[in-house]
Amino acid sequence: MPQSVPSVSPPPGEDDSLLRTLLVSEVPSRHEQIRPARLRSTTQQRTEALRGFRRRTWVDRALTLAERALVLAAVTTFAYWLFEGYGRDWLHELRQAHAAQVLAPALTPSISLPMPRPPPPPVAPPQAVALPFTRPEDALPETAPATREPGDSFMVPQTLHTAPDAADPRPRYLRLPTLGADMSVYEVFQRDGGWEVAEYAAGFHNGTALPGTVGNSVFSGHAGLRGAVFKDLGRLKPGDDVIVETGGWRYVYRVRGSLSVWPNQIEVMDQTPTPVLTLITCTNWDTQRLVVVADLVDARPLS
Repeated sequence: MPQSVPSVSPPPGEDDSLLRTLLVSEVPSRHEQIRPARLRSTTQQRTEALRGFRRRTWVDRALTLAERALVLAAVTTFAYWLFEGYGRDWLHELRQAHAAQVLAPALTPSISLPMPRPPPPPVAPPQAVALPFTRPEDALPETAPATREPGDSFMVPQTLHTAPDAADPRPRYLRLPTLGADMSVYEVFQRDGGWEVAEYAAGFHNGTALPGTVGNSVFSGHAGLRGAVFKDLGRLKPGDDVIVETGGWRYVYRVRGSLSVWPNQIEVMDQTPTPVLTLITCTNWDTQRLVVVADLVDARPLS
């Protein structure tokens, strides 16, 4: 006797819904060819859908490489500018601080002893006073030995040598009291058609007049980086003093005025019939030069 299979009755209402859907839907025609179904991944489907829109060619690769090269060049240039400017200033300050620590005594002695004073320099006779700009070849001949004065038997007779060589007439220090600036001076020269600019110091232009002499003494300095010794040069006003110290003399110049010129206006460095001091630095984003002119008002030997 065959075993009967129990029938599973659909949920109530589902057969009515399925029958209604079949009656309403359109019956496909038998003459149309049914396309086979294909299974694709999400990546394949995106590639198929965007075919013709995002296909990369050699032009796209070349542009990508050029863009990366430009970004790398910009970053490298900025890093070089940052190091050459602020980085070198920071390293210079570290070296200065380290040098000051090395020169300073490590320990302070508990008992301070008076240091012996160095012997005074030989005194030249009144008629043989050394001028500040005397040349070595113009040295005076040796004088006769000095005689022993009565009552000065404790003194040993000495020979008066020639007057000491004239001090170096080139500038060593430049001081701007109004700005509270005090800087060393280095001599700079023309190289490759342009003037050198001293770093962390003012530059005295070789060939211009020596301080205190008739003519134009020209100094230049950085205003933004490498020490920026002339960063506040524009704050100098007429009547302010500028002090230049050489090997043995101190010259005081008084500011006459200032002006901005173009880099090719080199007439500001021309010689003058009177002792004049000219200070030059960059201004207006390095498109112009700020020039400060001062006149000599005082000169005296350093004590």
